[in-house]
Amino acid sequence: MPRCDWLTKMSKASQSPTEEYQAYLRMKPELLKRGLEGKFVLVKDGKLAGTFDNDVAAYAEGLRLFGNVPFLIIRVSKEEATTFIPALVLGLVNARV
Repeated sequence: MPRCDWLTKMSKASQSPTEEYQAYLRMKPELLKRGLEGKFVLVKDGKLAGTFDNDVAAYAEGLRLFGNVPFLIIRVSKEEATTFIPALVLGLVNARV
């Protein structure tokens, strides 16, 4: 079976989604100072790769710059949105009713 050295190198070079999110949190105060609240940012390898008016434009640029690999697109906001999923909170995901 052929070896995929390029895949191994790419995997090692890429940060995990959690690391990308932590990088965003570190840069968030500066993004807010620059008046980018409500804009979408593209983060790859812990660096800001661009700011956009919508997530579709950010995704298209991410594909153009990096290809079909993981990168983070997130809306800049003072407060992070939270999602409440009752089935998860109540432990009903695997419930048999």
